Amino acid sequence: MIQLMSYYRMPGDTEEMVRQVTESVGLDGVEALIYGTEPAERPFRGVTKGVHLNYWPYWMDFYRGDAERLGEIFSGEAEICRFYGGHTPDQWISNIRANIRAALAERPLYLVWHVQECTPEEAWTWHFRYSDKEVLKTAAEVYRACADLIPDGVRVLFENVFWPGLYRMEPKNIDFFFHELDDEEHTGLMFDTGHFMNTEPELASEEDGAAAVCRMAERLGSLKTLIRGVHMSCSLSAAYRRGFVRKMPEHCTGEMLMKHISSIDQHRPFQTGAAKQILDVLRPEILVHELFDETFSAAADKVRIQRRAAGFDA
Repeated sequence: MIQLMSYYRMPGDTEEMVRQVTESVGLDGVEALIYGTEPAERPFRGVTKGVHLNYWPYWMDFYRGDAERLGEIFSGEAEICRFYGGHTPDQWISNIRANIRAALAERPLYLVWHVQECTPEEAWTWHFRYSDKEVLKTAAEVYRACADLIPDGVRVLFENVFWPGLYRMEPKNIDFFFHELDDEEHTGLMFDTGHFMNTEPELASEEDGAAAVCRMAERLGSLKTLIRGVHMSCSLSAAYRRGFVRKMPEHCTGEMLMKHISSIDQHRPFQTGAAKQILDVLRPEILVHELFDETFSAAADKVRIQRRAAGFDA
């Protein structure tokens, strides 16, 4: 199992700095967050083992050409174009393809692709327009429009999010999705522990979270082998999810929305043996400590906590 941590490259960062930090906490490198469309002038190929691709939390209406619904979200055509990188679905897919090419310039072993759909209003109301299957079927269609770019030896690992898509990791939906992808050689799953915990209504402890993951793995049966990697973080936000008002604030700013989402998706390090229990059940090839802080070194301190919980550091 290779162990990585999430990393977003900042101006002034050097590959040697990233290597020193990751090696100091016993890691093999990073999963880089690459959201642009141009390859880095100096890729960090020596430390980058995986890349998290850009993602759009809401894209189904744009892809389907629902101008009326887009008008409820965006101020006008210019804002839509800035958000999706074009005026048409084909231009958006060209933008995705350019992002994939920028990611591949790092020569990663895998790419991470979010599978979800949630508008800002839905993030508050929790009443979703599209079903899991609608999102999965359309996401597979978008992937097939890009699949020719994926070289042999690289996998696209699709990630569950706590919104329609892979959501609850239901076996019937996973089976349906991978049938639609029709690319067994280049695809798999990146299971996000925190995202899954955010779909459980009553979790009160890390142990509860581990038990929920174990039940999910048992339901998957043979489909569990699709889980190639794990994004590990702890999210115990059940009390917040039960308590927030199911209505979008009248003047909701981007800052308010991000605070709301981060209150749901906490990205805290596991601190108990629940982390080891999860890994013992899933047995991933790739473990990514998806923990963030104001600096890369501060995030590494959280990785130390989680590695100890998982039994890697004495």
